[in-house]
Amino acid sequence: MLLRSNLQMMSLAVLLVTGLLVRTTLAVSCLREPGADHAISLKSPGDNGFKILVSGEPDKYVPGSVYTLSLVGARTHGHLQQFTRFMLGVDPSDPRVEASPQRVGSFQLFGDSLTTFNELCINTISEADDLPKTEIQVMWISPPKGSGCVVFRAMVLENKENWFADDGALSRELCELETVRNEEDEAAQSECCACDEAKYQLIFEGIWSNITHPRDFPFSLWLTHFSDVIGGSHERNFSFWGEGQYASDGLRQVAEWGSVRGMEAELRAKSKHLRTLIKAAGLWYPKVNTNTSSNFRVDRRRHLLSVVSMLGPSPDWIVGVNGLNLCQTDCTWVESKIIDLFPYDAGTDSGISYMSPNSPTIPQEKIYRITTMYPEDPRAPLYDPTGTPMKPLARLYLKRESIVPKSCDDQNIERLLAETIEVAENTEDTSRPECAVTEYSEWSACSVSCGKGLRMRQRSYLMPQKAEMLGCNRQLISKEMCVASVPECPGEFSEGEPVLEDNEGVCSTTPWSQLSECSVSCGVGLAMRTRRFLDRMGRKKCPHVSLLEKEKCMMPPCTGPVEPEELWKVYRVYHNTWDPLHRWT
Repeated sequence: MLLRSNLQMMSLAVLLVTGLLVRTTLAVSCLREPGADHAISLKSPGDNGFKILVSGEPDKYVPGSVYTLSLVGARTHGHLQQFTRFMLGVDPSDPRVEASPQRVGSFQLFGDSLTTFNELCINTISEADDLPKTEIQVMWISPPKGSGCVVFRAMVLENKENWFADDGALSRELCELETVRNEEDEAAQSECCACDEAKYQLIFEGIWSNITHPRDFPFSLWLTHFSDVIGGSHERNFSFWGEGQYASDGLRQVAEWGSVRGMEAELRAKSKHLRTLIKAAGLWYPKVNTNTSSNFRVDRRRHLLSVVSMLGPSPDWIVGVNGLNLCQTDCTWVESKIIDLFPYDAGTDSGISYMSPNSPTIPQEKIYRITTMYPEDPRAPLYDPTGTPMKPLARLYLKRESIVPKSCDDQNIERLLAETIEVAENTEDTSRPECAVTEYSEWSACSVSCGKGLRMRQRSYLMPQKAEMLGCNRQLISKEMCVASVPECPGEFSEGEPVLEDNEGVCSTTPWSQLSECSVSCGVGLAMRTRRFLDRMGRKKCPHVSLLEKEKCMMPPCTGPVEPEELWKVYRVYHNTWDPLHRWT
């Protein structure tokens, strides 16, 4: 009784403290304890086999990305470890930092009725009921860039005599990818101390193919491409794209159509911030997996590199680098660098697949990185529920070609401020008179009669023989995506069509099937039921209509070791590997 009374007093103290914490949003979240009503003993040491898992088992988190967190028990010798209550929270690794969702990210719940937000504790998830469970899952959206390290901590209650918290695998720290990258990236936040200037070669290589990224790869191979590369070397206080920013109209044109004209105009208007305006020809089918190149210069004031290219066909997906620092802390220039490139959504079109019809995002969203876990939509071609790290779609090679000795005196700094922008097109300096070109021709007609296609324009050298003799290398053919006069081909979803309701028109479905047998023979499991579209176009036109439902089911309590087949059934029902005939596949 004395122990129970002490626990009750401790629980009351915890409630008072945590209530104060919620009101003041201090850094320390609630103590992870089950409370006197649920436990009659003090915390047991260790984790007893319980652990926090993060999808893909990453060493670092990517800011603004979505991860699936699991709290699971041990699975050994056919035994499935259960728990009844839990708390899972996230805090800054540094206790002096405020524990706001903007600093540590935020949780989102799956619709499985197993979890709920803790009403007394910030950044914390708890059980929705006290039924035995073997695993819970929750989504975590990582915080924005610059947030640093966070730590997940959990409490699990097996029964009134045994509960565990924070020890061993019940704590898991993740640090931001950007905070541990390279010394030169950290130096980007400070002034460059290199007096000399440097010239670099930039090579952009396409990797994306139906072999590296086979899922839902575009069936119209002739549309696959990386658009012209556009960007520049620039100073610290300038950025034209990046995660968490809103895309300008010029960037929108690049992301949606592969058109760089608007982006080039925007960069020229900001030429005082640039040393080199970089352009390189795009990679179009059948040369998507080749490379294109350009040159650029950097100096003490303009030592960062930003370039971007559209991945097409796509709604508004881009690859590139933003603010890559080439000036090292020892006042020298990076000799060479290889950067894997991954996709970003420009936030201007809501399409989910490569060939989605135009669907403007209103209001516009911020640019975010696409990962195998976000957007979490089975229709997304790069989505992978296992959380396996994504393979790069492209690669950037940087090689320092030469060093131009300069001094750091005031006169040289004034010269830098007075310099005009340099334009590099492919590997060519556009100022060479022997490489002068005509104006571009008018755009050709769109290559298709309906839906999305390509159009192109051409130009030529003013002195073709001299240009060939002297090895000029300017872009003579420009391509971009276009929409035909009939914006969508018959059978495709029309943006103007009203969204059909469940069981209306092409969205009509069969009746729901009977509920399947429970996924387990003892304990708590799931039962499922399915239906299908009557029209085969329903799956394409009616993504809002659910074809599968899950319900929790409870069988007699488990009294002995769980057979391996039972474990597989639980796994399969959680991961939707279920066929419409109610057989485990």
